[in-house]
This record gives sequence, C-alpha cells and structure tokens, in this order.
Amino acid sequence: MSAEGAKLDKNRQTNTNSVLSLLKTLMEQWGDTEAVRIYSELRRKEQANELTIAFCGHFSAGKSSMINALCKIPVLPSGPVPTSANIVSIRNGNPQVLIYPRSPNNETEIQAWETTPEKLDEYCRNGGDYAAIEVWEEIPLLGQHGVLMDTPGVDSTDDAHHSATHSALHLADVVFYVMDYNHVQSENNLAFAKNLSDWGKPLYLIINQIDKHREQEISLKEYRQQLETAFMQWGIQCEGLLFTSLKVQDHELNNWDSLLLLIDELLKRREELLQYSLSCSIHHAAESTLSSYREEQREEREKLMSEWSGADEEVMKRELDSINQEMSGLEDLITQSRLKLRTGLDDLLGNANLNPAEVRDFAGRYIDSLSPGFRQGLWFTAAKREKEQNSRLISFHDILCRQVTAQLEWHFITLLRDWAEALELWDEKTEQSLKQKIPVIHSAWLAGAVKPGTGGSGEALLNFCRSLSTEIKGQYRRAALELADELLAKLPPLMEERRAALALRERDLARQAAAYAALAALDRAADARAAELAALLPPPRLTLTPGSLPEVRVTPRAAAHSAAPPAAEPLLRAAAWPGSAAASLAAVPSPAGGRHRRLSAAAATLTAAAERLRREPAMASAARSLAARAGDLAGGRFTLALFGAFSAGKSSFANALLGEEVLPVSPHPATAAVNRILAPEGDFQHGSAVVTMKTMEDFWGDITHSFNVLQLGEPEYGSWMSSLERLPLKGIHPYALPHAGFLRAAAAGWEESKDVLGKVRTVDLQEYRQLVAKETRACFVQGIDLYYSSPLTESGIVLVDTPGADSLHARHTGVTFGYMKDADAICFVTYYNHAFSKADRSLLTQLGRIKDSFALDKMFFIINASDLASDEEELEEVRSHVAANLRSGGLTAPRIFSLSSLLALKGKTSENNEVYADSRFGSFEKALAHFAGEELPQLSLSAAKESITLVRRRAEEWYSLASQEQSQREHQLMQQKERRNQAEKRLSQLRVEERPRRDLHREGEELLYHVRQRLGFSFGRLFQESFHPSLLREDAGNLKDIFAACGRELWRSVQRELEQELWATTLRLEAKGHQLVRVSVSTAAEELSFSESETQLLWEEREHWSSPTTLECELHPMDWSGLWNDFKSPRHFFEGPGRDKVKSVVEPRMKEAVAEAVVKHERELLAHYEHCLSEALEEHIEGLQNLLAEQEMAMSFNGKGGDTAEEWAQLTRDLLVIEQSFDDMVDSEV
Repeated sequence: MSAEGAKLDKNRQTNTNSVLSLLKTLMEQWGDTEAVRIYSELRRKEQANELTIAFCGHFSAGKSSMINALCKIPVLPSGPVPTSANIVSIRNGNPQVLIYPRSPNNETEIQAWETTPEKLDEYCRNGGDYAAIEVWEEIPLLGQHGVLMDTPGVDSTDDAHHSATHSALHLADVVFYVMDYNHVQSENNLAFAKNLSDWGKPLYLIINQIDKHREQEISLKEYRQQLETAFMQWGIQCEGLLFTSLKVQDHELNNWDSLLLLIDELLKRREELLQYSLSCSIHHAAESTLSSYREEQREEREKLMSEWSGADEEVMKRELDSINQEMSGLEDLITQSRLKLRTGLDDLLGNANLNPAEVRDFAGRYIDSLSPGFRQGLWFTAAKREKEQNSRLISFHDILCRQVTAQLEWHFITLLRDWAEALELWDEKTEQSLKQKIPVIHSAWLAGAVKPGTGGSGEALLNFCRSLSTEIKGQYRRAALELADELLAKLPPLMEERRAALALRERDLARQAAAYAALAALDRAADARAAELAALLPPPRLTLTPGSLPEVRVTPRAAAHSAAPPAAEPLLRAAAWPGSAAASLAAVPSPAGGRHRRLSAAAATLTAAAERLRREPAMASAARSLAARAGDLAGGRFTLALFGAFSAGKSSFANALLGEEVLPVSPHPATAAVNRILAPEGDFQHGSAVVTMKTMEDFWGDITHSFNVLQLGEPEYGSWMSSLERLPLKGIHPYALPHAGFLRAAAAGWEESKDVLGKVRTVDLQEYRQLVAKETRACFVQGIDLYYSSPLTESGIVLVDTPGADSLHARHTGVTFGYMKDADAICFVTYYNHAFSKADRSLLTQLGRIKDSFALDKMFFIINASDLASDEEELEEVRSHVAANLRSGGLTAPRIFSLSSLLALKGKTSENNEVYADSRFGSFEKALAHFAGEELPQLSLSAAKESITLVRRRAEEWYSLASQEQSQREHQLMQQKERRNQAEKRLSQLRVEERPRRDLHREGEELLYHVRQRLGFSFGRLFQESFHPSLLREDAGNLKDIFAACGRELWRSVQRELEQELWATTLRLEAKGHQLVRVSVSTAAEELSFSESETQLLWEEREHWSSPTTLECELHPMDWSGLWNDFKSPRHFFEGPGRDKVKSVVEPRMKEAVAEAVVKHERELLAHYEHCLSEALEEHIEGLQNLLAEQEMAMSFNGKGGDTAEEWAQLTRDLLVIEQSFDDMVDSEV
C-alpha cells in the first residue's frame, strides 16, 4: 500500500473509531445495553484491525471439522453430536485460550480468564455460562490479521445458541455458510442464509460432503441449477458457491484448494473489506436500535392507534364543529320547530285555492235553490223543490271536497310528515292520529254555512266562498297545531338522549384527537432519535468497489479412481440371480435363512394333517384351525418396514438390502408414498410396478390441508393454482414451507396427472423411477408395488418404504402405525450426522410406548452413513448418543447397528468383500437373517407344533371315551346333552357380559388420561421448537405475522403429537381387548368343563381387529393476534418476561383444546373397540358351540360301538408321527 493510501486508511480508521465512541456514549444515554455492547465490540474490532471470517451452518454440517482442517490441527471439538455451544474466535499466535464468562448485568467490559487447550473441548460443549472463547494456535493461513469464527448450529433448539450466532454477525466481515450436501434445501438453512444475505456482508455458500454426490442419480449441473433456483426464490445473494469434501480430499468435485485460495485473497483485501463490514455493522446496529425503540413504543402506539381509529384530522375537526352547532340548535329546538311548522302551514294554506270558478258556480246554484221564489217547471211542488235542493247540495259538497283534497289535504299530510320525520317523531301511530284529526266537511255543515239572505251571485257569492274557505283552512290549521303540540311534548326526553349521544361522540372525538396528537408526538420523538443517530453516523453505508471481492476460482482436478462415479448400469437386470454379484459375495448372509423352506414344509405337513382330520366330523374345528395356520405359513412372506425422516437414507438402505440401485435416493418429503418391493408373482414380471394413484378426494384433501396450513383459505377447484401466486415466503414457519413445495409441484404436474387420478396402472422400472424421483409426478401417487427379483425378495421378504416420519399429511400417521402393527420387523433409519430430528423423536417415542404389544422385539435401529465417522471413538460416541435418546423414549434394550449403505451397495455390486466388510452391513444382515430365518420361524413352528399337540390330545380324549363300557358312554352322552343346554344359557350371558366392556372403557379412559398428561409435559419442548429465535428476529420483517405463524406451528405440532398418541393408543386398546376376551371366554369355558386342549383351539386362529379409518384431530384455534402485546419484541420475548407470559396464557388453552379433542375421539375409539370386542366374543361363542356339537357328535359316534376306539387310536398315532416331524423343523438350524 502507498504512503498516501496508508494515511487515508489511518484517517478513516480514526474517523470510524471516533464515530463508534460517540455512538457508544449516545447508547449509554439512551440505556440501550445491547447496542452499547455491540459498539464496544466494534470499537475493539476496529482497533485490532482484523478480518473476521465466520463459519455458520446447521448442526453437523461440518463447520468445526472444516475449521480444524483449515487450521491443520484439531483446534475445536467436532463430531455428529452437538459440540460448539459458544462463539469461538481463532487467531494465529502462541497457543492460548481465553474464556469470557457471561455477564449477568450486561457489562460491556468482561474480564477473561485463561485455560488450557486440553480443556477447550469441555467449554465448547457446555457453554451456557460463557459468552465467548478466544483461541490462539500456530495457524499460518491467518497471518497477523485473520480470525476464524465458529458459531453454534442454526438448527439448535437452544435459544442461547441462536442468540450467540445472530449477535456475533456484526463482528463477521465475511461469512461462509456451510451446508450438508443432503440438506441444502432445508427450510432452516434457507431461512438463515436469507438472513445472512440481508445483512449485506459478503456471503459464500459451501456445500460440504460433496462425496455423497452420485452423478448417475442427478447430474452436478442439475443439482447446481436446483440450488440456484432455491436461492433465487428465497432472495439469497451470495458471492460464490463451493463444493467441499473433508472425507475424500482427492474427490474430483472437491473445491478445497479453491477455498484456501479464496481465504488468502480475502485476507489480502482486508482493509476495504473491514471498512465495508464496519459500515454495514454500524448501520445495521443503528437500524436495530431504532427498530427496538419503535418496538418499545409499539404497545403504546397500538393502544393509541386503536383509540385514534385512523380518522383524518380535518374530518375530526369538521365533525366537532358539527356537534357544537347541533348542541346549540337543541336549546331552542321546540320553539324553532313550532315556528317552522307555522311557516309551512302559512305557505300551504295561503297558496291553497279552495273556491275556483267551478266551486263558486255549484255554490251559487245551491244558494239559488234556497231562495223563497225558486221553482222549476209548471208543476213544481214542495217535494220537488226539496229534492232539487238536496241534489244541488250534494253536487256542491262533492266538488268542494275534491278541491280541498287536491289543494290542501295531500300537501297538508306531506308537510306534517316531513316536519315530524325531521324531528324523528313520526311513526305509524302518528300517521293514524293525523288522519283522524284531518277536518271532515259534512254536507249538513255546508248547508248550515249558508245564512238567510245570502246571495247566489256577484259579490255576495264571492264573499260567501271566501268565508267558507277561511273556515276550512282554519280547521286544518287547528288540527295541525294540535298534533304538533302532542308531538313536541315528546321531544324533551329525546333531546336529552340526543344531547347525551352528542356529548359521548364529542368525548370520543376528543380522545381520538388526543390519541392522534400523542401519535404525532411519538413520531416526532422517533424522528428526533433517528435524526440524532443519523447525525453521528458516517456517510451513507459504504459499497464495495466492483471486483473487490475475489471470485471463486475452481481448478479442475484429475478424477481420482475412488471418486469416480460408477458406470451407468442398465435399469433392468435379468432375473437370473444365482450368478449375480450380490449372490456371490461370501460375506453376505442369506436374507432370511432357511425360512421359506422350513415354513413351506411346515405348511405342507399341517395341510396333510387337516386333510386327515376332515374324515372325522367330530374334528371339524381342529381341521379348520390347522388349515388356517397352514395358510399363514404357506405364504412365507416376511414384511420388513422402513421408517425414518426425509434424507435419513432409507432408500439407499433399501438399495443395499436389494443389492442394486433400485430406488432413487432423493425422495421428496412432501410427496412420499408407500413403496413395497416384493418378488415377482403371477402376471407381474421382474421390473414391473403397480402404481395406485390418489383418488381425486384424497388429492383434494391434501391440497385443502396445505392451503389451510399456509393460511390461503379454502381452495376452489377452478382457481386453486392461481391462488399460489399470492403464496408468501415471509411470515411462514419453516416447518410449514414444505406445504408450499407440495402445492407448487402439484400445480406443475396437474395437467399431466389429473386424468389418471383414482386409477391403478402397471409401469416398467424406468417409469417407476421417474414417478418416485420426479416431485411433480410423485405428489399424485398413493402407493406403488414394485415386483423385483433379488435374493432379498426371493427369500419371501417384502420391503416396505413408508412415508417419512416428517410426512406432510396427517393420514400418513395411520399408514405408519398400520405397518408398525402388522410388519414382521421394523427398521428405523436415522442419519449419522442428524440423528434424532424433531420428527424422529416423536415417532420413536410412540414406538417405545407400543413395543410391549409386539410378540417379539421386532425393532432394529440403523445409524446410516457410519463411514462419515472420523474414528471408532467418534462412532461409539454417536452410538451412545442414539442409545441414550432411545432409552429416554422407553426403548431400554435397543438393537442398534451403525453401518454404511453406500459402501454395502458398492461392495455387493463390485463383489468386493473388503468394501462390504468396511460397510458394517454384514452384522445387520446377519441379525436380520437370524430374526427372519430363525426367531420368527421358530415362533411360528413352535405354535404349529403346539396346534398338532392340542389336536392329538383331543383325539386321545375321544379314544379314551370310546374305550369305555357301553353304559358309561350312554350315560356321558346324556350328560353332554344336559351340558349343552346349560352351555347355551352361559354363552348367552357371555354374549352380553358387562365386565369386559366396562374394563375396556376403564382402560381406554386411563390411556387417554395419560395421553393428555404426556402432551401437557411436552408443551415446553414443542413451544421452544415452534417459537424459534432464528425466526423471531428484530430484522425479520412482519414480526406479527411470523409470531402468529409460530403459534400455528405449535398448534400443528401438538395436533401431530396427539394423532400419534391416539394411533399408539389403538394398539394398546386392541391388546387389552384381546386380553379381556380371552379372560371372559376362558372363564366361561372352565365353568362349562371344557378341557385345556379344547379351549386352546379357540386361540389358534389369529384374531385381527380392524383399526379406525381415521384419527385426524382438529384443535380449537387460538387467536394469536390477541397475544401480540405480550410478545412486544424479540428481546422482550426471549430475554425478558414475554415468553413466560405467552406460555402461561397458551398452555392452559392448549390443554383445554387437547382435552376437547380427546373427549371426541374417546367416544369414537371406545365405540369402535367395544364393537370389535363384541364381534370377537361372538366368534368365540360360536367356536364353543361348535366344540359342544362336535363333542356330542363324537359321543354319538362312539355309542355305536364297533371299531370306533381303534379309529381314534389310529388317528392319535398318525398325529403323533406328524407332531414328531415338527421336532426336526423346530430344532433345525438355518
């Protein structure tokens, strides 16, 4: 660097140092201890002039191991169990370790104390009491100014780990985010990488363990495109992407040398990167300070916002003015209202013309008829005169009434109605009152209005009509004023109500105005604080000069032999297995020993015995029992069910068992279906697959479920795909994000698959692999049966790959427990570097609770990818970690096998005994062969032998009876008939016996009580996992939405746990039901004097009780927005009392919601199993009745004498020979 550049750099450092001092002082004045700590650390960082390179990543991604490799010495503890619990900073220098204790009072200056490198392992693992660790070792890579920083795993559930990782980012100048090859697209990885990207600091992504890549499964180009697409969708911007392998250093895809060059280049550009980083951290800290201040205001602000209600200031002012005017108007409302009515009446009556010419003419004619000299015609009598007068009066009356109605009455009613309505005094009753008060012009009144001597023409007539009009108008005026007085008398109480309402509204407006003013004051305070802070901040955040960041330069490696991908193999091999590589490996034990041969031989023997018994009607029940058992043995199938979470390595494990790469090794967690692999049979040839597509109902159920999880509302058939356009990325809990992936895949594959929903298709192996591996097709598949010839399947083993323990859709839980219940063996596969995920733990806990319902311990626990272990000590540590977790789940003596399915498959396909031995797969296959070919067959063969023994003893009983004297036989026959009559009564009582049903209900109630208890105990763990510090960050955007998303995830977690508990309860209820049936039936049989051999025949046929069709739970929803005020801010929630306050509110509601759901399912479960119990009792009652009938039949047959005894003796000898033949089968070794 030139002298001028060094001087400029020194001036810049001085300026920055001064800014940091001022900022620290200001933060002390404001009482922001977190900001004080950050600015103090940034000041020390500036003074040290060091470039800090931070390594972040999920647990067991290989961060610590990578740092050790960079340092070329084991500085940090590393391994597949949690290690780093602190921020560890590593520098070049004389060996030294400093420990910084955690300050209880948030002091910024903490006195460190020194320890030895030998004790560093302990401090790194148990870091709860330590804030940070600093290590110095001889590390030439770092030079004088380089620092490597190790952080805790981002997927840890320890709040302190997240807080430590997040708070240390302000010290990092460059961030390397390390991800395991198989877990790059996990939601935690993408969410945290997005957070790092948003900081604006240089971010490089490292995909570790690239040696897991298999080019024949997915090309590197396609894999890289998938990653880039995911990063783009999440808005993650990185400066470069590197692939590394610590295990296979010479792997052709390993960019280790590029990483070393990149770090060296970064250190060379330290000055600019350091200043840029400080600028980012200073501005980020300032933004966080202002954000925290806003958060502190939030509760008050939200309260004021609710009081203000968003009204415009000018609108509030106008409304207040209007209220004041209305209040003033109320003072003389009655007077003004009366005046207004009088004015209206004056106008109306003044304008009403009641005596037009036509009315005057009719009035004149009537007046003329009243004159003494009036006559018409020659013979005009007095009667005619009177008649004419009446006729003219009627005409005068009619025309006058019409004129009054037209000119006055209609307008009069309208005037009064409008006036009363304006005062809110008008109603139907008032309308009726008005109509009653309207003056009525009677003809008699009209006749009386004509005074004697009134002239019928000229001025006299005009005066008469005026006088008449004035009188009529006066009547209307009086009627109106009378009604007005009545109505105005009602006004005072109404006015008081209105005054009260106006006063209330005035107070509301005054409160809104005050809230508006207070909000404005808060804004001014926040703006003033922002301005005060901005005045101290350096000029706008620095930007890096284009080209200042080194590019990732990848130097092509010569492909090492060990790293080269195997040549592509044909998708379909011939079925001629005897000469195959897998079959010729001397180290591979026979998958199921001599199971098939021994069971087939036993089935043939039992079939022959059943045929022999069919000749004896009195042995019909025994014949049916032996035939049924022979059918069970003849099938010879052995179901091996695989369980485990997504990317645990189940598919690669299955491939190792099969000896070929049959299953794609990258299944999608959102679309997992049940895959069965079995030997070809019938029309289903090697390599064919029967694919069962989801029904439209099932598919739509999945869509609806995912829509609900993502808060998208109810989907509509015609527009559900367009609804995905509004699918947000923020505000979604990471555990809910796979639902977004499922919906996108379903939308992309809809056109291709919609027409085959609900159908069953047969496809070849190539299409099968595409259906399983391609997410846009796999999400429409319900299940697949693949018929494939291999040593495993040809030995009778059916391999079942179940949906992942973290499957999206609730109904998979029922499928999972169905296979747990019915499978002959269970393999639970967990991944070496990620043993015991959240989904693993939940399912394993249920396994621990139902294990006692299995006749044998049929569980095998697999730690896959053991070849990742650095040494035997580390491998043993992982085994101990797994064993401890299993024991805590109630699995006290688990069979654990650590192995590598990839090495096993490689050894089998290449016929390499050494590689196969290194895989440790042989110990598992040997144990499986012993279990499948020895333990289980031994159990079946012993049971079959016991069946023959029971039948032989029964034949001996008939022989003994047939050998008695005739009189004795007849006497016993009579006793048997009486016994049968008594038995019918006892069996009728058994049919309705209350005790087994009562005991079943008690058992169910107790089991479900403990379900509620366990869910209550697990609340703390589920709450911690759902309300994740990595999500609820100050800079996370819409915290309110994310808080609600965390709450919904907690509810979904509780719901999943409850559903798994309920399915586990079904197995325990079924076991209890079988026990109660056996006790009740055995008691009845003993009372009826059945022999033990006869009673045992009842239990020969395997009882199978159906399971409930569904156990989906709907918990009463929580209003998470109502708890937002208790959250306040991430700091208040995680470091203050917020979390405990939210928990104290949520926990009782969760327990109440669980109790409601359990009560609902309790009724359904107990009704279901009571029905199963009744059916089982009925079956056994029928069995006892058959035995009674057969006894009577045998006695009747014996009563005939002759050679009966000899026939029974011969049958006994035949059965003894068959029984002895079973000794060889039972005792034979594999």
